[in-house]
Amino acid sequence: MVKQLVVFDFDWSFVDQDTDRWVFEVLSTELRRLLQSRKSAGSGMQCTPDVVNDTMKDLYEKGFKKEDILEALRILPFHPAMKRAVTSLQSRSKDTTFLCLSNSNEVYIGTILEKHGLSNLFADIITNPAHWNPDAPDHLIIGRRLPASEPPHGCGVGCLANMCKGDELDAYLASHGGKDSYEKIVYVGDGGNDFCPLLRMRKGDLGLVRKGLELDARVKEEGEKAGLKIDVKYWEQAWQIDE
Repeated sequence: MVKQLVVFDFDWSFVDQDTDRWVFEVLSTELRRLLQSRKSAGSGMQCTPDVVNDTMKDLYEKGFKKEDILEALRILPFHPAMKRAVTSLQSRSKDTTFLCLSNSNEVYIGTILEKHGLSNLFADIITNPAHWNPDAPDHLIIGRRLPASEPPHGCGVGCLANMCKGDELDAYLASHGGKDSYEKIVYVGDGGNDFCPLLRMRKGDLGLVRKGLELDARVKEEGEKAGLKIDVKYWEQAWQIDE
């Protein structure tokens, strides 16, 4: 088996939902609509953790409890074939490292992984910080991976202000022996911001792109012009990732 790095986006890639939207869809239709209106305000590119954090404060003020949020996350759709895919690969290939690179947050991802017995799957989880407010234990506070107080990352590919996924992948590789220490890098993604890390990968690396979503369109419309070097395979359902 080759030494490889398998990178997963989380929402609509590892799990079959958007974690930010799901919590509000389960708990409050009114706040789900408010989240949508906040995300589409102004330029329509509002920083995701900022609007989720604002709406999470509203959820707390409406009287929802920590356990309500955690239970919503525990019932989020996660396909058994995806679990089978990663656990079977992990068991037969000790030279495979799994990395999570997501615009969700630590509490959401950690809760879902724990529910499904996968807390030890990922060698690292690169995402937005989140913590329960010590002064109001039912209030979840969500921050930015790159705080607003720091200089902007300057990505010209289209990453949101809180995280350049391409920079994050490069930094991870640099701190783990460099890109060439892995014979193959595989990236499983769906979103427009997953295009940036794909551009940092090499010929012979593999992008597993979910059909019909933003990444699919960007690869087809921009890939050649942007110099995309990797092999691309398209998938729709988790069983195809397992396959």
